[in-house]
Amino acid sequence: MRPLNRKTTLVPSSLRGTTFSITLAFFLAGCAGAGGGAKADGKPDDARNTAIASPPSVVKTYVFDSAQDKPLPLDQYLMNWEQLSVVAKAQAKIVSGCMARFGFNYSFPVSLPPRTRETPATRIDGRYGPQNATLMAKWGYHPEGGVHADKSQSAMQQPDTAPGIETVLRGTSDTRKKFGAGGQVIHGQKVPDHGCIGDAAKKLTGSIDDSLVDPQIAVDLKLQTLIESQRDRRTEAVFSKWSLCMKGKGFSYPNPLAAVGDTAWVKTAMPTAHELRTATADADCRHKNNVVGVWYAVDRAYQEQAIAANAAVMAKVKAGLTFKVKAARQTLAG
Repeated sequence: MRPLNRKTTLVPSSLRGTTFSITLAFFLAGCAGAGGGAKADGKPDDARNTAIASPPSVVKTYVFDSAQDKPLPLDQYLMNWEQLSVVAKAQAKIVSGCMARFGFNYSFPVSLPPRTRETPATRIDGRYGPQNATLMAKWGYHPEGGVHADKSQSAMQQPDTAPGIETVLRGTSDTRKKFGAGGQVIHGQKVPDHGCIGDAAKKLTGSIDDSLVDPQIAVDLKLQTLIESQRDRRTEAVFSKWSLCMKGKGFSYPNPLAAVGDTAWVKTAMPTAHELRTATADADCRHKNNVVGVWYAVDRAYQEQAIAANAAVMAKVKAGLTFKVKAARQTLAG
């Protein structure tokens, strides 16, 4: 695929907002180091093909205003909201149970991305920005209910400072290290490699070194195909039509994501009258020019091409996801 830095590209707020909370990202990452790459099976990164000889053909035309209920080819390689919830809860159960064996009453925190009426069933992000005209008319580009102060950090369990708890949790008490080899004897029990977090990673993935979040190649392709589809001439053509439609209503934006990303919207907790007028016009121009339908079709084509170009490693990613979710469900059932 073409380099990401070819030109400035806007990413939908719906995608940017899917970044997990610090707590979830750190702990679900298990024992993988920073920049660990695509470790679908605990092994080193496989070679990946990110070259595109030419834009893919679009074999089917779609006409709709929302793709929130429409699956995409990469969905089967990425955790959706339900799968993420199952894995996070299973990890919390394993870690808390492990800590209890050492005599610690420790409740492992679980923090999940918010789920709203706009959250797709097959993936976490909506990719193409807001797509519900009714919600846009009422809330503009704000989430339903407006933006409220984030209380997740204050509501989160405060760290327990009991002697030995960090060692049991991470396999080391050295704050300079993310994890340690374990082996210490605390309260008559031997600390596992990488602590109780490593114990959970091993039970859910088969390896203490594997990650519970989506493998990097799946995340990279998810973003790369979105950017490529946004830059594609077929998508840019409907963006131009959308822009002309918006100008006719008194709004000047080059494409829908420029409207979504207008910094004016983040300055208020609730949508302003101007924001509501903009969002309403946006939804109407999207509808008139089938913006989401065209973009979705192009996006599908790029995703299919990316999967085919990385077939071997993506097969491992899918197998790893299947194993992880199955193990998590068995953990919760047990």
